[in-house]
Amino acid sequence: MNTPFQNAKFVGSFPSNEDLPLDEGSEIAFCGRSNCGKSSVLNALTNNKKLAKTSKTPGRTQAINVFEIGSETNLKIIDLPGYGYAKVSKKMRAEWGQEIEDYLMTRKSLKALCIIMDIRHPFKDDDLRLIDWCESKDLPMILLLNKADKLSKNKASQSVLKAAKYLSSLSTKHYVIATSATAKTGIISLTEKINELK
Repeated sequence: MNTPFQNAKFVGSFPSNEDLPLDEGSEIAFCGRSNCGKSSVLNALTNNKKLAKTSKTPGRTQAINVFEIGSETNLKIIDLPGYGYAKVSKKMRAEWGQEIEDYLMTRKSLKALCIIMDIRHPFKDDDLRLIDWCESKDLPMILLLNKADKLSKNKASQSVLKAAKYLSSLSTKHYVIATSATAKTGIISLTEKINELK
């Protein structure tokens, strides 16, 4: 299936919000703990293994990476630094946290937040903070339970139902999708949700 996502172009890596491209069009931001497989999901979404750099060492995204999805669509994917990575100094973690927060607070073109969690360990404190924040700002969110290939289909479905139930009290729009970058599971659903929210 050919989608505009397959024409994604890397625009640049920006150390802080001040350096980002113009605040226009639509942006969907991807974020998650440093070992949630965020880069692999972005590569699966765009069908380009080289688009986002994956690494054996979690926490390699240390700036805000911007990808343009087809020039016609005026849609950008924003890859925010991973959070909650233990081997990074507290100071650096605090700086990333600040950059993520500044971006979320000030960016007018932000249409939705895609929070990626390891399906085996969802809803860590950092994830919950982001979910609460989205709820307080009424910002739609897509929750990806990633690495679904690590569980049986039945267990993965149960995790999705459990997550949906856990979030059922939220008033802001939210979707839960089980994804696997390796097996390309859930990637079509993710594409559809992004197109709906942009």
